[in-house]
Amino acid sequence: MSTMLRKRRLFTAAATVLVFCLGGMQSASALEKVRLLIPVRNIDEAFSPFVVAKEKGYFASEGYDVTLIAVGGSNEAAIQVSAGNAEVGAASPGEALLGVQSGKLGIRYFYGLYYSNIWSVAVLPDSPIKALSDLKGKKLGVQSMGSAGTTFGRAFVQAAGMDPNKDISFLPIGVGAQAVTSIRQKFVDGAVYWDAALAKFRFSGLDLRELPVAENLRLLPDVGLLARTQTIENSPKMLTGIGRAIAKGYDYSMANPEAAVQITWKAYPEAASKNPDGAAALKEGVTVNQARLSIWNTPKIGDKHGTLVPDDWKRLIDFFVDQKVLPAPVAIDHVLTNRFIDGINDYDRAAVINDAKKDGASKLQGG
Repeated sequence: MSTMLRKRRLFTAAATVLVFCLGGMQSASALEKVRLLIPVRNIDEAFSPFVVAKEKGYFASEGYDVTLIAVGGSNEAAIQVSAGNAEVGAASPGEALLGVQSGKLGIRYFYGLYYSNIWSVAVLPDSPIKALSDLKGKKLGVQSMGSAGTTFGRAFVQAAGMDPNKDISFLPIGVGAQAVTSIRQKFVDGAVYWDAALAKFRFSGLDLRELPVAENLRLLPDVGLLARTQTIENSPKMLTGIGRAIAKGYDYSMANPEAAVQITWKAYPEAASKNPDGAAALKEGVTVNQARLSIWNTPKIGDKHGTLVPDDWKRLIDFFVDQKVLPAPVAIDHVLTNRFIDGINDYDRAAVINDAKKDGASKLQGG
C-alpha cells in the first residue's frame, strides 16, 4: 500500500470518528433541560425511581436532560416551582394547597406518587409521651421549617385538640447525625419525620416509637409531582415524558430493588449505608427502598401509574380545612389533573421489568 493511500485512509477514518463524536455531542446538546426538585436535603434510595430514570436513560430517551435537585422540603419545592425556578417538583400537598387556595401559587399536581401519608410523630422509647394529646408545651424537631413535616405536625396537633400556634413549637434539626444527636440528647421532645428517615435513624441505633395516628389520617394521599399551570397547558409532551420516565424507574425498582439501590448509591455515594458489612448494608437499603415504594401504588388505580384519586384528595382537603390548615376548601380541578396519565403509561412495561431483572451486581459495578 502506498504512503499516499495509507494517509488517505487514515484521514477518512479520523473524519468518520470526528463526525460521529460531533453527532453525539449534537444529540446530547439537543436534549431539553429540565429541573426536577426532590423534597429532601439528601437524595437516597427512597427516591430510586427518579435516579434510575436518569441513570438508565429513561429521561434522555424522552428527549430531556433532567437535573435532580435536592431542596429543604416539600414547601420549598412547591414555592420554587411556582416561582419558575424549576419545571417539576415532588411535594407533599400542605403548602401547595395553601398556595392554590390563596391564589399565590399557580401550580397543579399531575402525577401521584404516595397513596398514603409518610409522616408521623416519633419519640424516644422511654418518653412519657404516649399519645398526640401529650404533646402540649413540647418541642418537635423537623428537617427544616420548609418541610411538610411542619404542616402535617400542625395538623396532627390540631386533630388532638390543641392549638398548634400556642401549644407546640417546631425546631429545625436537619437530617442524619445532626438529627439523631438532637433527638438523643433531648434537645427536642419528639420529631416529625417521614418513613424512610425513621428507618435510617433505626439503622443508626436510634429506634424511635411512633405515636398512634387515626387510620383516616394515615391513608391521606401525600407526595405527588406538580408543575406550574402554564407548564401544564404549554408543555404536555414534557410532563408526559417526565412522568413516563419516572413510571419506568418505579417498575425497574420494584422488579430489582437491589439494583435500584446500587444505582442510587453509585450516583449519590453519601446516601449509602455506613454498615461495613456489604450484604447487610444492601439489605438495609432495600428495606428503606421497598418501604417507600410500597405506598407508590394502590388497588384504586389499577395499572395506571400516577393516577390521582380525586375522592382521596377531596378527603385530604376537607381534613386540612377541619384542622384549620386551610381556611377554605379548594376545587379539585384547581388542585390536580389526570390528563397526562394515559400517555405516561403508554410504554412496554414488560420490557422495562425484563431489563431490570438482567441487571446483576457485577454488571452494575462494571464487572
